[in-house]
Amino acid sequence: MDTDNAIEIYNVDKRYGGIYALKDVSFTVKRGHVHSLMGENGAGKSTLVKVLTSVIAKDSGRILKDGKELKIKNYEQAVQAGIALVPQELSFVDYFTVAENIYLGRQPLKKGTNLVDWKKMYKDAGELLERLHISLNPRALAKTLNVSDKQMMVIARILKDDADVIIFDEPTARLGHEEITFLLEYIKYLKTCGKSIIFISHHLEEVMNISDEVTVLRDGCVVASDIPITEIDEKKMIHLMVNRNVDTREDYTIGRVFGEEIFRVEHLTRKDLVKDACFSVRKGEVLGFFGLVGAGRTELMRSILGIDSKVSGDVYFEGKKLDIRKLKDSITAGIALIPEERRQQGLVLDRTLRDNIMLGCRQKISRFGFISRKNEISMSKEEIERMNLAYQHLEQRASELSGGNQQKLVIAKARCRGENKMYVFDEPTRGIDVGAKSEIYTMIAEMAKNGITSIVISSELPEIQMLCDRVIIMHEGQITGILNHEELQSAETVMKYAIGG
Repeated sequence: MDTDNAIEIYNVDKRYGGIYALKDVSFTVKRGHVHSLMGENGAGKSTLVKVLTSVIAKDSGRILKDGKELKIKNYEQAVQAGIALVPQELSFVDYFTVAENIYLGRQPLKKGTNLVDWKKMYKDAGELLERLHISLNPRALAKTLNVSDKQMMVIARILKDDADVIIFDEPTARLGHEEITFLLEYIKYLKTCGKSIIFISHHLEEVMNISDEVTVLRDGCVVASDIPITEIDEKKMIHLMVNRNVDTREDYTIGRVFGEEIFRVEHLTRKDLVKDACFSVRKGEVLGFFGLVGAGRTELMRSILGIDSKVSGDVYFEGKKLDIRKLKDSITAGIALIPEERRQQGLVLDRTLRDNIMLGCRQKISRFGFISRKNEISMSKEEIERMNLAYQHLEQRASELSGGNQQKLVIAKARCRGENKMYVFDEPTRGIDVGAKSEIYTMIAEMAKNGITSIVISSELPEIQMLCDRVIIMHEGQITGILNHEELQSAETVMKYAIGG
């Protein structure tokens, strides 16, 4: 190795039809450094990762590893070359053990047979985990692990193959505060071991914490490459990403006026997950729910909305007691859910944008059982453009959109009904860029001014602080604190309640 560079990318292009997904992309990842790749959703980051790992082929350009040009044709060859990906969507088998997942498809066999050598596999897995400083039981079932431990299991599987260039794609998107801190420290540890890291995140504070250099993409092009982290701040980074100024600490609650109580929950309990939850929210109010991983926020909302059953408790909406037995009942009452998992729960990915928008509201445009195609197209286009969604045409599949635009599509689908009086947003900006975040915050604030109530479940404290009039804090299934807008500006106070104080 006669170079200090682990990866060198020169003039890479990738086109789909006549449209550039990547155009003349060049940057360098130094050996033993963390290089962050920044950009809005749709900027080309995912396409570049797929090119680097040979999931898709580039049209032109050169990629060098350790000074030698890479000539690989698939992901397996990329792994053999020492390049590996920790994806945002973790891939593993729930009912396999940690060791089985680590050696999945490559289990050691007993000599001269096709039988798995279980004793050797568990021994090797234990030694590997110890060497990697990963505290997992090789015999634990994957389904019993929390999200952070599942991620570490996937990292162990990758490091087993001795990858020296590791791409982390939105690795903290599903982690809580403590788990994020642990993962960032572990990435720093990998750096001390000589690993080269490409880090992709929309969380600017993480990028500032962990990076040595930053490259920014916009519309498939590099707008700034190999910038030392000491020479850039969050404000400049945002401007490079979105080509406009975005205030990441704006107060969206200014001038908000509330009406009467619109929604109330009394003594809701769900087995061991939620314990005697009581709260209310007013018309036009934005009420936040905050807590660490496992606090019970999503479980509480799922029980309220009829997705999961509760043991006891009552729900009142507009002064009337609701008998909610399934999600359709809450939708009929005028309560819309924007779910945490947009790809699994919010969209039908292989259907068109028009089909997704129209789900649940075709009755608005049908007469005598017949659907007006003209009205369907007009309404779909109106909702999509109201959300400022970047798309090619209405018959485009939802799977082809970036994460931020998929989230906008989920919201457009819910807003299309036009009869919602309250929205429940579960992690509304997870895995999306600062520009799209700002647009969603503005939308929630505008709805509040028009008397529409929102409940926002978020693991991002700055998001709660900017957007919410009050916050309910949960710990291990219990409500431990209710803070007003002024009180929740103290991160120390919020975290005190979040850890059970």
